[in-house]
Amino acid sequence: MAAQAAPTQYVEARNGVRFAYRRLGLETGIPLAMHIHFRANMDLWDPLLLNNLAKVRPVIIFDNAGVGRSSGSVPETYQGWADDMIAFLQALGLKQVDLLGFSMGGIAAQMVALTAPHLIRKLILAGTTASIPSASSVPGVVWPREDAPAEPLAALAGAVTPLETQRALAFSFFGDDDAGRASFEAYWARIHERTAEPVTLDLLDRNVGSKRQMAAVIDTFKPNPRNSFDRLGELHMPVLVCNGDHDVLVPSSRSWELMSQISNAQLIIYPRAGHGFLWQYAELFAKHVNLFLDETEFEVPSPKL
Repeated sequence: MAAQAAPTQYVEARNGVRFAYRRLGLETGIPLAMHIHFRANMDLWDPLLLNNLAKVRPVIIFDNAGVGRSSGSVPETYQGWADDMIAFLQALGLKQVDLLGFSMGGIAAQMVALTAPHLIRKLILAGTTASIPSASSVPGVVWPREDAPAEPLAALAGAVTPLETQRALAFSFFGDDDAGRASFEAYWARIHERTAEPVTLDLLDRNVGSKRQMAAVIDTFKPNPRNSFDRLGELHMPVLVCNGDHDVLVPSSRSWELMSQISNAQLIIYPRAGHGFLWQYAELFAKHVNLFLDETEFEVPSPKL
């Protein structure tokens, strides 16, 4: 079933949250579960990307706790986000999945893989970062760490009206040049193709849910050995790290950091692209993800416990 027609389903999890989700693609095989970005619900996934992934595997998208059509409250730590996603996957009765996390969803995905490594076969980290390291310098990481400019995140955090939302996504994900604007308009038209129900393109409420998501950001940028950076060496499953070459929300250099700290990781950088590279290059990115998930070259035996 195509993303445009996939019905929204619901499942009650052990944590008391009623999760909204959609399943598309093949009926058999290891599902690819996908966690989306800051303030977004699952209607903002690009159907062109989803449909190209779903040609060869089951795909599951969902709204995490407190987001979109799901109940509950947004946790104020990424560990909390991860715990909720694990509860969701367990409520579906899944023993193992591949996991793709985009932007803040990628930080949560790292914590899912660190908390329940038996659940994750392969991991894709798109346009994302690890937490702040506890050490003042780390071999293989460029210091000082590059910081993102404030304006793109501020635009995304402050958007309220539909027009503000559209402008914030275009600016922070695709940039101000003609090529970026054209890529955004193509993406924006595609997400309006949904026929199963009206699309919900409002971002998560600015004064409650979004602030709780930002609290998770603040928490992950405090030195804490239980957050992701200091534990990246614990990730032994194959990992694909991807980004655009000019990401103004999550500096592209953070993708190199992830690759350098994860022993079984590979890195793809997309040219002349920013945070929205996975929609700008939707078909190519899907091809790369499918290749990564189907290949065996990067598979290594699990470490003995």
